[in-house]
Amino acid sequence: MSHSSTERTSATEAVAKTHELEQGAMKMAQVGQRRVVVIHTKNGFHALDNACPHQGYGLATGSLDGELLTCEWHNWKFRAEDGTCVIGEENVACHHVEIDGDDVLVTVTEPTNEEKLAALWPSLRRGIERDYRGQIARDTARLLEAGATSEDIVAAGIEHGLPRTEWGLGHDLAVSADLLSLADQVEGLDKTLPLAQALSGFSESNRDRQPHPMPEVAPATPSTAAFVDAVEAENEADAVNQVRALLATSDHNDALAEARRWFIDAVSRHHYNYGHGAIYCQKTFAIAERMPQLTELLLTELARTLVFGTREDKLPYMRKAARAIDAVDLAALANAAPASETEWHDTDDQLVNLLLDATDAPIDELVAAAHAGAGIEGLLSVISLAASHRLLRYDLDIERDRNEEFGWLDITHVLTYVNAARWAWSVEPGPAAARLVLLTAFLAFDSGRAERRIRRLDTTLPAPTEGDLVSAVLNRNPDDAVAIALNGPATEVAEQLEQASLEDTAGSFIVMAHLVKTAVAAHEESDAIGSLLPLAATARFLAGPRAERFVTVGAREAIDFVKTGRPPKR
Repeated sequence: MSHSSTERTSATEAVAKTHELEQGAMKMAQVGQRRVVVIHTKNGFHALDNACPHQGYGLATGSLDGELLTCEWHNWKFRAEDGTCVIGEENVACHHVEIDGDDVLVTVTEPTNEEKLAALWPSLRRGIERDYRGQIARDTARLLEAGATSEDIVAAGIEHGLPRTEWGLGHDLAVSADLLSLADQVEGLDKTLPLAQALSGFSESNRDRQPHPMPEVAPATPSTAAFVDAVEAENEADAVNQVRALLATSDHNDALAEARRWFIDAVSRHHYNYGHGAIYCQKTFAIAERMPQLTELLLTELARTLVFGTREDKLPYMRKAARAIDAVDLAALANAAPASETEWHDTDDQLVNLLLDATDAPIDELVAAAHAGAGIEGLLSVISLAASHRLLRYDLDIERDRNEEFGWLDITHVLTYVNAARWAWSVEPGPAAARLVLLTAFLAFDSGRAERRIRRLDTTLPAPTEGDLVSAVLNRNPDDAVAIALNGPATEVAEQLEQASLEDTAGSFIVMAHLVKTAVAAHEESDAIGSLLPLAATARFLAGPRAERFVTVGAREAIDFVKTGRPPKR
C-alpha cells in the first residue's frame, strides 16, 4: 500500500486551571491548530478531539456521565480516558495530558501519514465488515488525504468481499472496475464518491457472511484444455488448481495473458447467467492488471463463477439458437474480412432491425453478413446499435406493471454484454471471441421478449437540443435526457452520464451497479461505433422510472408457485 510521509509536529498548551474545571465538567480549548475538549472525571483529566468523528459536532456541547462522553447529536458515546467509541462507529483522537501545578497541559502531536494510514486501514475494514456507509465514506476520504491510492482502497473491499462469495463473483466486483475508472477522472478527495460506492457494494453484498472454504491445493499441470474441461465438468477443485498452477509457473504478465486466453475460451462455451460470465471476465482482468497482488484471489473466484454458472444455452428458449451457433465454422467466422478492408454497410439498418424484430435469433444472417464484409467488428456494431434501440423503444409502462418481472435491467445487459465481447475480441481475437459475439446477438434478440409478449413502444427520436443532461436525469425527464444526449458532443455526454450514474438515485446497490456499468459501457460503445445512440439510450434508462421491486416480485412469484406449482412466465 502507498505511504506518504509527513513530519510529526507537536503543540503543547496550558488550557485550563485545575481548580477551574470541576470533576464532571468539560471545556473546549485550542491547542495549535486543533480544538480539543478537556474532561475532568474521577480518574483525572483527559483530552479528546472536540469534533465528533461522525459529522464534526462539538463534543464539548455533549454530556458526561462518569467516564462516558456522549455526543448528543446522534448519541455516539466515547470513553473519556482514551476516545474509544462505545456506541457508534469510530474512535475519537485522544491527546496527552499533564498537570503542572494548577495548569492542565495538553499536548497534541500530529501523526505522520504513515501513522494515519496505520490507524485508518483497520477502521475502514471494520466499516466494511459492519456495512457502515458513513464510516466507509469518511475513512475513504481520510485515506486519500493521507496518501492512499484508489487501488489501495478498493483492494480492501475486494479482500473482504471475494472470500465471502457463495457461488463466485457478483456485481460488487464487476462495478468496482468501472468505479475505479471513474475515480481516475477526478482529483483528490473527489475520488471519495466512486470509491465509497465500490466499497459499499462489497459491504452490502457480504454483510454477516463468513469466508467460504476453498479447494485444497493439489498438484496440477496447467493447460487450456484441462482448465476448460474442469469448468465444463463443474469441477471446482480442478478449475481452481489449474489457475493456481498457471500462476505458480509463470511471471505475472505472462500468466495473466495466458489466463485471459483460458477464460475467454471457457466463457465462450456457454451463454452464462444472462451475460454475467463474460462481463465478470472482462472486469476481473481489468482489476488484475491494476492489482497484481490480488490476481490469484480474483482468478480463482472467477473460475468458481463459471463452474457454478447457469448455462442458458441448455435451456428450452435458447436451444434453437444454440444449435445454429454450434453449426457455425468459428475459425472461418473469425477470419471473415473486416469492414475496413471491404466496403460494407448495414443499409437502412436492415440487420439491426432484423435482430430487433425477427421471430428467431438471426444467427445465420449475421454470419452471412460477417462473410459479406461486416467482419466481427461490423457484427459488434450491429449488436450495439440493436441494444441501443431496444432501450430507446422500451415501453416505460412495463416498468410500472406491478406483476411484470421483465424490466430495464434485462435490456441493459445487452449493452454491457456486447461491450465485454468487444473486449474479448480486442485482446484475444479468434474463434472463441467470435462465438461470444454470436451469444451476445442472441441476447439482443432475446431481450425483446417483453416487446413480443407485452407491447412495444413505437418511438421517433426527438430533435437534438441543448440542456443540462445531469439535471434531466436527476429530475427523471427521459425525453429531455434523450434529446440532450443526441445533441452531443459524445465525450461531454458520456462524462455527464457517468457523473449522473454516481448520484445515488438508484435506491439499491444492484440498480446503482447497473447504472454505472451501463454508463461506462455506453461511453465505450459510442466511441467504438461512432454513434450517439448508446449514450441516448443510456440517458433514457438513467432518467426513466425504475421500480426496484425485487422483494415484491419475489413474493408474488412465491405465492403463485406455492399455489400452482408452475414456474413464472419468461
